[in-house]
Amino acid sequence: MILSVVIPVYRQPRCLDLTLGSLGAQTLGRDAFEVIVVDDDSGDDTAAIVDAHRDRLDITLLTQQVNRGRAAARNRGAAAAKGDRIVFLDADSFADPGLLAAHHRFHEAHPGKVLLGARVEGDWGAATGRPITGAGRGPGEDMRYRMGLDPDRFPHSRVPWIFGYTHNMSLPSAHFHACGGFDETFSGWGHEDLELAYRLHVAAGRTTGYFRFDPDALCYHLPHFRRNQDNWAQAERMVPYVTAKHRSLEMEFFEDGPLVVLDTLPLYLDRLRSLHDFKGRDGHDEIAAALPPAAEPGRLVLGVDLDAPAWRHALIERVDHRPPGPAIAPGLVGMRLPYGDDRFADVVNIDLWRILTPDHLSRLIVEGLRVARVVYLGCSAGVPGAAENGLVTEMTYVRDMLAAHCATELIPTGPRTVLLRAKRR
Repeated sequence: MILSVVIPVYRQPRCLDLTLGSLGAQTLGRDAFEVIVVDDDSGDDTAAIVDAHRDRLDITLLTQQVNRGRAAARNRGAAAAKGDRIVFLDADSFADPGLLAAHHRFHEAHPGKVLLGARVEGDWGAATGRPITGAGRGPGEDMRYRMGLDPDRFPHSRVPWIFGYTHNMSLPSAHFHACGGFDETFSGWGHEDLELAYRLHVAAGRTTGYFRFDPDALCYHLPHFRRNQDNWAQAERMVPYVTAKHRSLEMEFFEDGPLVVLDTLPLYLDRLRSLHDFKGRDGHDEIAAALPPAAEPGRLVLGVDLDAPAWRHALIERVDHRPPGPAIAPGLVGMRLPYGDDRFADVVNIDLWRILTPDHLSRLIVEGLRVARVVYLGCSAGVPGAAENGLVTEMTYVRDMLAAHCATELIPTGPRTVLLRAKRR
């Protein structure tokens, strides 16, 4: 088995020099891996840095003539890889001597899985080739520990992709190419690796254990200049694209960070199951009768089993929620909608909104009033275990809570439903 180590680089010659030096000192034999460096139009002495390590590494340099970002650079490196396993490493990821041996052992034992290695946040000692090895907070710790990653529980996680950073990741080459590689729409900083990890997770049937984490597959984050505010602004601009591409609940709030996703998604999935098990969807007729007729530029309806004739209209677009299951992504709830401003006259959300925390419900209302002037929240009576499962049941409280942001009103319907209208002021 050969490992192909793919390293994108952009104007980090000193970091790259240290990282390549660390790869030249691996315990894994030189004939067991190759290194592919992709220079993303740095315009510096990257080529000379690479040449200085040719005597210790089987190394290839590919040069992009135009800066296209890390996604495109990694794809080009992966396309040139000869190995049946790809290791993605960053130019500022100084490798522990046993790093590649750990990746090699993992793929011998788990040939069809993905390994996430640890990356310790280094201090200035890393710049001298003597990174710290402690395990405290800050320097000496993988930042994902602070985000909720628990190595012992990770193999059983239902959302492992949320930790899928490619600064130290290995996977079968065939899996990478089968899922299409990195999405090159991501030309700036951020989210391109999580989006890839999500697609790998889906392609693997969303099964637990496909992603593994090994703290012994270790590298150190080298000090380098950062523009964190600009970086996160670039990442934020890609969130609507990710949500439109993957129309699922988990992608509606993934930018909240791993801690929120880890704590909240299982709760939402349990609440959604109670809605999908509910057989009282005849209350939809009451809601439809209480609504004004659909008008230009149209109505968006989100709910479960939207098969009633009332929702089958030329001016109505339906988002029929998929039932959550082991291999099925839960559909959109409405916190992030893949539509432009004022795309609809109104949005009707039937019961799905009831699973949300107060913060996420607020986000749903703001988002709904972005794409339409009016949002209707429908609430069905008789959902089994609604209160016990944490579904919203007190509509007058919701009305008063939302009144700080918009004009709210409870609309008379019938004995099986309650309808709340939220309108832009």
